[in-house]
Amino acid sequence: MRHPILKSFVALLSGVALIPACLAGDTSTTTPIKHVIVVIGENNTFDTIFGTYIPPRGQSAFNLLSQGIVKADGSPGANYGKAVQSHVINGTSQYTLNPTRMGALASLPQPTLIGVYNPSTLALYGTSPDPRFNGLVANGPFQISKYVPYGTATSAVGDPVHRFFQMWQQTGGTNDKHDLFQWVATTVGQGGATDGVTAASSGQGGELMGFYNMNQGDAPLFKALAQQYAISDNYHQAVLGGTGANFFALATAGDAPVYNNNGVLAIPPANQIENPTPQAGTDNFYSNDGYSGGSYVNCSDSSQPGVAEIMSVLHAKGRNSNCESGAYYLLNNYTPAYDVYGNLTAPTATNFVYPPQTVPTIGELLSNKGVSWKWYTGGREDADVTGDAFYQLVYPQVLAAYRAYFPAGTPDSFIAPYATPAAIKTTRGLIYNSIGDPLNTSSNVVTSALRNNLQGLTTLYNDISNNSVPAVSFVVPKNLYSGHPGYSAPGNYELFLQDLIQKVQANPALWANTAILITTDEGGGYFDTGAIQNLDFFGDGPRIPLVVVSPYAKKGYVDHVYHDHVSIAKFIEKNWRLPTLSNRSRDNLPNPVKNEHNAYLPANQPAIGDLTSLFNFDHDD
Repeated sequence: MRHPILKSFVALLSGVALIPACLAGDTSTTTPIKHVIVVIGENNTFDTIFGTYIPPRGQSAFNLLSQGIVKADGSPGANYGKAVQSHVINGTSQYTLNPTRMGALASLPQPTLIGVYNPSTLALYGTSPDPRFNGLVANGPFQISKYVPYGTATSAVGDPVHRFFQMWQQTGGTNDKHDLFQWVATTVGQGGATDGVTAASSGQGGELMGFYNMNQGDAPLFKALAQQYAISDNYHQAVLGGTGANFFALATAGDAPVYNNNGVLAIPPANQIENPTPQAGTDNFYSNDGYSGGSYVNCSDSSQPGVAEIMSVLHAKGRNSNCESGAYYLLNNYTPAYDVYGNLTAPTATNFVYPPQTVPTIGELLSNKGVSWKWYTGGREDADVTGDAFYQLVYPQVLAAYRAYFPAGTPDSFIAPYATPAAIKTTRGLIYNSIGDPLNTSSNVVTSALRNNLQGLTTLYNDISNNSVPAVSFVVPKNLYSGHPGYSAPGNYELFLQDLIQKVQANPALWANTAILITTDEGGGYFDTGAIQNLDFFGDGPRIPLVVVSPYAKKGYVDHVYHDHVSIAKFIEKNWRLPTLSNRSRDNLPNPVKNEHNAYLPANQPAIGDLTSLFNFDHDD
């Protein structure tokens, strides 16, 4: 049976007529693109979604299927051994990127329910084994949907670890070898400064080795978009690590937040400084790491734990670390200093927020040059919240709690003004991605009129229908529709994308000169086989999906040019004739020169593309 998402989207694709770009929009661009809409979902690698994608004739894609790691039906292929995970021991008392391999791992551990919510109680299941994967026998990649059906209300699976030092260990910085993903997940997980994670139980199973299979009906919208428009099989998250670091990199062309006191570099509280040195008596359980602890690193100092090992890789490649002397960079997830209401919260040893930042952002760059922009985050506006299904569940409970403070018989209409703000705040905590709203940490944005450019999805949809979409838009779904494992799933992200694309295409004048750039913030710790280019201490990271939906996208095209999140800034800068963000931002790197020996790594490393290779601007439609 044809998947309903695919069926409706195929119908959507038919009959879309091009309107000449000269009929609408700003004419001061270097291409016919007058509107760029960047959509950022969460936590899936290229191989997770496109691992079995078969491109149109004449195209190729570097994925699990083309490498012979798996077959079209998702079973192990002739080259499955390339992705088999190793049984490993550290052999040292230090953080290492080269542990001792002891042969193939016999079997992956049982995937867990880490990060998954019980839909009836909204409580986390914890780290208990996921019974849906009973009978899983694999020591490498496996098809998730053979155990958990794709695109259903219960499609959420466990959340793999995705943190900075862990990803460096898993990939070695280059991903030349693919066998350490499971060892890192099993030995350290999200780190001991995370609730429920101990040296005896990391809370991680084999979930990070899972993938979806387009040949068996998974990810139907992504498949349809790839066949109709253009994708990249060489697009990367900008930073090794998680959501906060990569959203910040999107906003700053690859930079990272620093710990500071009123703008002056400072040393964070000791418990917030990373220490990936293994604890005594453990193989690889970091001394200080986790969501309520270590996250800052002074990477200019090679005596700091873990830094020398990474620097040795960079030095061998002749790479600059891009680490300012004395700066402690935030490499994992903390909450921005400003909340959604613009209130400032001071960081403390037990309050895991990071200080306001002043590094130049894409928003300031655009405004300085008179180019309109907005950053739309789901849940930022009250209308986003009150129109959400979660609000309908939360409000009656909050109203009932408030009734207890009023005399019996008090009308609900009298209590509502008190209960409504509380219900909005509670619901917002469930649906709003605070760390996916990175301009909310910029003092230059939040304390100026630029804060008005930070909006919600209600405004986005009104802007589309009212022909008031800015030149550049960044769009972040509500949490449930982000595709993030644990509380969401890729099928939910597809529903969000389908709706957004339909809304844009329903406005022919807008669609005619728009490029919708669809990606994820990072790979979520999932396995991926793509080569990684060392750019600096912070990354690059693993491959993630990139889909370009536009009348000007090359049809059914798979692009091999090396790109990462900074490529979005480079495209915007080129299209609107803008300078680079700063003297340390990665948009200063050159475009890749083709390597005759390896289509996926530039001959002139370090280099990052500007996305123009995914477009055809020469047609006469």
